Amino acid sequence: MKRLALALLLIVGLSAQAGPTYERAVVAYDKGDFTEALAAFSALAERGHPGAEFMLGAMYFYGKGVPKNDKFAAIWFQKSAVKGNPNGQLAFGSLYIRGVGVQQDLTRAYAWLTIAADADVTGLRQQAMNLRHEAAQLMRPNEIARARQIASDYEPRSAGLTF
Repeated sequence: MKRLALALLLIVGLSAQAGPTYERAVVAYDKGDFTEALAAFSALAERGHPGAEFMLGAMYFYGKGVPKNDKFAAIWFQKSAVKGNPNGQLAFGSLYIRGVGVQQDLTRAYAWLTIAADADVTGLRQQAMNLRHEAAQLMRPNEIARARQIASDYEPRSAGLTF
């Protein structure tokens, strides 16, 4: 029995050290250690972690540890958004308002911002609603109706995108 407990402790300990964790990657990012954060978020994103995909999008959007690249930011935000990450949904929707890294599309902006607002994450919900209102001011009623339909049809899924 002691051997089994020791073996389990060893396995748990090794698996904890086997790869980066999202939490450690966020701490590295917050400390400004973008090299460590990039490596960790990249490894996690390769395994499909939506939070890591969002953070890679943020790194490319702001040029933190990587060259600023709005198209790469949009790709990573989309990967995160389609998997159900509200931060990714908010970021991806906001890019569509002004056509940053993507072609401007107010219908898609409104749809993604609606999806983000529906996640009901404190603080994020209000940001999504404010941006959605901004987009709506530039849209026709039929575009808003189409965006609402897109949002209501949304279901989280694997992004299926690769570089």
